[in-house]
Amino acid sequence: MKIQKFIFLLLILPTMAFTSAHKFYLSVTEVNYASEQKSLQIITRIFVDDFQNLLQKRYSKDLALIKGEKNPRVNKYITRYFSEKLKFSIENQELKMNFIGKRYEDDLIICYFEIPNVNEFKTISVSNSLLLDLFEEQKNLVHITKGSETKSKMLLKDNTEGSISF
Repeated sequence: MKIQKFIFLLLILPTMAFTSAHKFYLSVTEVNYASEQKSLQIITRIFVDDFQNLLQKRYSKDLALIKGEKNPRVNKYITRYFSEKLKFSIENQELKMNFIGKRYEDDLIICYFEIPNVNEFKTISVSNSLLLDLFEEQKNLVHITKGSETKSKMLLKDNTEGSISF
């Protein structure tokens, strides 16, 4: 019996350690410049469990991201967190994002923002440190589309800012 337990532990423990040590941390932000509306339309996708964990550690232990629930307190903290961690600027002028709403899809929370009154630009700067205060290995991918052209930037712990020129 002891040999069976030993063999079980020998086979199972390394597998469990491997899966927990290699969790993937990624957010994807898509930015579209709508020239007719003169606005930046922003969509960010984050894993629900990671984002809920972060909001609970940062703001309130009882905060829960629940599909279908309309909790103004959750929206307040989402707005607050994003305003601190995801920033855009044009010609060294920081732009203010407005939170539009959120929805859930599988294990993701999808957050919608808009920046109104954005005039034509050639270069846009982005600072994205979403979830980096909780996960050092977090990667934040940003895609920016202007007209028919899309450019991307991968932002990491040691490189949270970048500029994209069109």
